[in-house]
Amino acid sequence: MQRLQSLIGPLLDAIRVFERVERMFHPAMIPRHGEALNRKADELLNARQAFFSRDPDLPSGDAEDAVIRAVDLVVESARIFSSSEGLQSGIFAAMRAMRKACRAKEALFGLRGRVEEIDSFFREAPPRSAKSPGHDLKNEDCLIHTGVESDPYARGASSLFVPASPAVPGLLPVVIALHGGSGHGRDFLWTWIREARTRGFILLAPTSVGPTWHMEDPLPDLRHILRQVERASEHYAADTSRMLLTGLSDGATFALRCAMLPSTPFSAFAPVSGVLPPGEISGAAGRRIYWIHGAYDWMFPPERARQGSSRLIEAGAEVTLKVIENLAHAHPREENGGILTWFDPGLCLP
Repeated sequence: MQRLQSLIGPLLDAIRVFERVERMFHPAMIPRHGEALNRKADELLNARQAFFSRDPDLPSGDAEDAVIRAVDLVVESARIFSSSEGLQSGIFAAMRAMRKACRAKEALFGLRGRVEEIDSFFREAPPRSAKSPGHDLKNEDCLIHTGVESDPYARGASSLFVPASPAVPGLLPVVIALHGGSGHGRDFLWTWIREARTRGFILLAPTSVGPTWHMEDPLPDLRHILRQVERASEHYAADTSRMLLTGLSDGATFALRCAMLPSTPFSAFAPVSGVLPPGEISGAAGRRIYWIHGAYDWMFPPERARQGSSRLIEAGAEVTLKVIENLAHAHPREENGGILTWFDPGLCLP
């Protein structure tokens, strides 16, 4: 494993750059983002070449294969990001690149119990009670993808993360994270994985039945989500009385749509960079909503968030609106902790 350290450091650095680009993404900044990503890709390629030139004849194992696969995915993602010219084609290329970068995280996640640096990467902070790398993973956390056997990006699929058994037995709260338009739960899961591992909650990232979440008739998507919750609760200690529905962009708008329904199984809602959909709003009375929006949102101007939150408050909802000055149309991961503490004080870090 020590042989891989020369690759793991540059690889994780490159993934962090991708995460910063995702956090700061704006169409006008695609060229600048692309330059930053390509610099990291060049550094990573140099590290890959040096890695193989030192020990060309050494056999590879599953860890080496996973790291090399992640390296290749990140390099390819960086090249795709800046492969198109023009505004619209550039946005689509950036989205494809960020999706492929998620596959690199997935490749590395299987090494979380064997490589300390990778384990720490997938946590907010290493917990004091963490076991040393190399321990038996049989009773540790698990990640399960369903509905993707024939197509890794099938609609109506779902990704579920269940943390390791807590020291004090009990039911775990559930966070349901909804992807943006044309996105996939298998990718959006990584937006919340560090908090789920560190704070100990069940994380469900479903994928919409159609190309995106259906706003006019939410029931097919809602039934799909609740079926996944039911399946999770049959096998794991899910507290279905403590469920947070959150989402980005179309996922945020769908979460708000669910908050407007006459009845809902969710105890709180945390839309990010979404808008209030049209429809009867009286069902939102009594709902708890924590709404995050970017002051520089290029898709949904922040005024729409202010207007939407005002309407919800008038309808009797308990709404906290937070407009972030340096945020465009993106999910600010640094806000995850605040969302979780607002949702359930028991999820606050010690």
